[in-house]
Amino acid sequence: MMRAIVPPVVAVLAGTAGAQVVGVTIEVDRPVLAPGESTTVRLYANFDDADYAVAGIAMSLLVDGVTGRARESWSGAGLLPPFAGPSPSGPVFTERGWEGIIAGQLNFPPAMIYADPSNPIAFWEVQYNADPAAGGGYRVDLLTEVTKFDVYIARESSTSESRLDVLVEGEASIFVVPAPASGIAFVFAFGAAAVRRR
Repeated sequence: MMRAIVPPVVAVLAGTAGAQVVGVTIEVDRPVLAPGESTTVRLYANFDDADYAVAGIAMSLLVDGVTGRARESWSGAGLLPPFAGPSPSGPVFTERGWEGIIAGQLNFPPAMIYADPSNPIAFWEVQYNADPAAGGGYRVDLLTEVTKFDVYIARESSTSESRLDVLVEGEASIFVVPAPASGIAFVFAFGAAAVRRR
């Protein structure tokens, strides 16, 4: 559904001392766009400092907003290194958004293969392209729906454990505003109408 634009609000999740919020966060490179402009949406996994690395994630990126639900508004979806998925086809775009995002990395010490312990770690991205014909004045809301979030518990172990019980879902918004020229024209027209009324 289309919604009126409201100013973006930044929410800060504060963890307890020595602990990090566990979950998936959504980063939008440019959260405010004009029609025809693009931005990159990137997903990050965050895990507790007591764990070693992310092992595997299965999730969907839900999209709310009529223009956001158009498949042609999205391009370049894919996993980021060192993550790999089960097949080259990747996730599927549906009326709910991007479903079937599956990412994992290997930690196998006997073969001296170690997972990347970066925290947070980016694992998937996609580009959103604001519809040039829509004219602006709308927003696209994004929400994660995580069904699997496993971590490796130690560098020297292949053992992984689920952290779904403490997971915090991510959310973000993309705001599409009228192009500057049309915005100026709107302000000028509104001002001229106000002068005529006097």
